Amino acid sequence: MNEGQRIEQKAIRNLDQLKQCLFDRIRERPGTRVALYGYTYQTASLVNEFFSVLGDRFVPVCIIDNKRAGESGPIKSCPVMSFEEALHLVPNIDLVAVMIDSPSLTEVLSQVAFSPLQDKEILFVHRFAQPLAEKEFATLVEQSTEALARHGAVWYTDEKNWYCCYQYLKQTMELDGDVAEFGVFQGGSACFFALTMQKLGFDEKLLFLYDTFEGIPQSSALDLVEVNDFSGTSLERVQSLLSDFDNVRFVPGDVMQTFRASSEGPFSLVHIDCDQFAVTQFLCEQVYPRMVPGGIMMFQNYSFGATLGERVAVDYFFKDKPETVLLGYDGAAFVVKQ
Repeated sequence: MNEGQRIEQKAIRNLDQLKQCLFDRIRERPGTRVALYGYTYQTASLVNEFFSVLGDRFVPVCIIDNKRAGESGPIKSCPVMSFEEALHLVPNIDLVAVMIDSPSLTEVLSQVAFSPLQDKEILFVHRFAQPLAEKEFATLVEQSTEALARHGAVWYTDEKNWYCCYQYLKQTMELDGDVAEFGVFQGGSACFFALTMQKLGFDEKLLFLYDTFEGIPQSSALDLVEVNDFSGTSLERVQSLLSDFDNVRFVPGDVMQTFRASSEGPFSLVHIDCDQFAVTQFLCEQVYPRMVPGGIMMFQNYSFGATLGERVAVDYFFKDKPETVLLGYDGAAFVVKQ
């Protein structure tokens, strides 16, 4: 068994396993003084069961739960109290058992780890990170999906892509500069961008949307998309979808004409989703100088074989630049402007 396998073998996978670990600890060290974090059904069941089986070898000091502090606990000698109240009992606690297996687990562990309880033994579920289940992000996905479905929109980006957009927005929102998307189609990603900017409190930034809103205007020998592909949209349709957002600006027309003549920018985040070699090459050349330091250029179809021309354009442009082309969680490429 190598070190990685040994560490994995020690991990607690779920609350049932945590319960067994706690039971074993108390049998090995009767009288261990335990604080349980999280007043859930599993916690109440554990306390009653342990008292029944272990008797006075089980010494529960308190149940920590900020929302339910002051409620009656499963037994009189184990009060439910807030985290701040529990800190007064630190000298009387030997072990903290965190009875939570949800995305909020990390926040709870941070609270414990940066407090006097950090010196105590801590039992918790070693939960795999599930970024798509983060409460804030999951809510944004639900709201965006509902809006798009209500307008009958078709979109091709998935939740992994939206998660990267969400992370990049949070990373760049404190920077100067606006946000832009090149290649809008029926507004799937644009809707998510607009809603996320609003929910995060950054809707004072403008969101520029560049598209013909009539389909692909040109194609090259490296492209599989053809002229008039993605024509099932219109400016009016996307405007209707985003009518509740005052910070959205539409720039209709061939981007190789509209952007060259424009003065928009600087930008903190751009999302390039044009599926083609020539227009991606053009945007690399034209958008790159308008990016603020720390700003992110995102190339949606970099890893997609059917749009390999996009990758050719990106790699060629950045081969002599100080930035490195990186791959995100979703397989799209991103570049952080130096």
